[in-house]
Amino acid sequence: MESSPIGPLVVQWHAREGRRLAWRDTFDPYRIWIAEVVFQQTRIGQGIGHYERFMERFPGLPALAAASLDEVLKAWEGLGYYSRARNLHAAARELMERYGGEFPQDYRELLKLKGIGPYTARAIGSFAFGNPVGVLDGNVLRVAARLLGEHEPVDRPAVRKRLQEQADRWAASADSRSFNHGMMDLGSVVCTPAKPGCLICPLEAHCLARKAGAVHLIPRKSPKTARKTRYFHFYLVRDGSGGLLIRRRPDRGVWGGLWEIPNQEVSEAQWLRQEDPAGGQPAGVELKHSFTHFDMMIRVFEAGAAAAPPGDRYISQENIAIFAFSKAVLNIFGAVFSVPQPPPPAYG
Repeated sequence: MESSPIGPLVVQWHAREGRRLAWRDTFDPYRIWIAEVVFQQTRIGQGIGHYERFMERFPGLPALAAASLDEVLKAWEGLGYYSRARNLHAAARELMERYGGEFPQDYRELLKLKGIGPYTARAIGSFAFGNPVGVLDGNVLRVAARLLGEHEPVDRPAVRKRLQEQADRWAASADSRSFNHGMMDLGSVVCTPAKPGCLICPLEAHCLARKAGAVHLIPRKSPKTARKTRYFHFYLVRDGSGGLLIRRRPDRGVWGGLWEIPNQEVSEAQWLRQEDPAGGQPAGVELKHSFTHFDMMIRVFEAGAAAAPPGDRYISQENIAIFAFSKAVLNIFGAVFSVPQPPPPAYG
């Protein structure tokens, strides 16, 4: 079978036009791992500062593994999707305990680590160790779908599997590290979602979507389910000296392991009428917080002092910065206390 020219063409283009990003100038699997996890759900421009601060706080695997979960969650504050931080912490400790502080090069071994799925395992394998595998992020998925003229929804497992297998073949025909970086850059600056630069694309002659005049129709995704709205009351509970009651959320679920103020979900009718089943008094703060799959509508109430249940605690306003809170709770503090806020995440 005649080999495809796609891999070499992408590598040649990347050598001339590829983006020069700080975390790409390394073969250190730790730095590559942190960058991949940070930027999975965060735009590069928005996440660079977070990445640099996280690396400054935890410059290597031993530092991350030795830290407490609270320290890691605090360092992650503002990035959202906090399960990523919990998984990083757990995997760092596992790497120190089971692998002597060294990243395994084998894809199957990488997959055994907490929070490392097929995408991240392939990224570490390619960028750190030169494994001949394709790394299929959103940009690469779009480029591959257009190249192959894929009209079926790319979020279907069978379609993604086909595209991954083709990306693997392309990566195996060239330097996989340069190929994968090049495909990501093509999707980011040339083969963009709305205004693709087909005339400057090095793959134009090989693109089936271009030949069929269907570039703007690809990639397709399955219809989205209706977005839900949920309604919550959050409570400012203070002790006699003005301390604020906070509690830690369970490790699993939304905002797992973070601290919060007491809250409860209420009906839409209660929320709209500002009726609080706990008898709280409106604090004049109303906010909206968006998750990937639903919107949270928040009203804030002042509630009477109460004894702190086991595990809960009262803290002063000055100590808010010590604890890791979700962006929604930080927004509440910002509205009530004018606490400086970190840059907002895309979601979470």
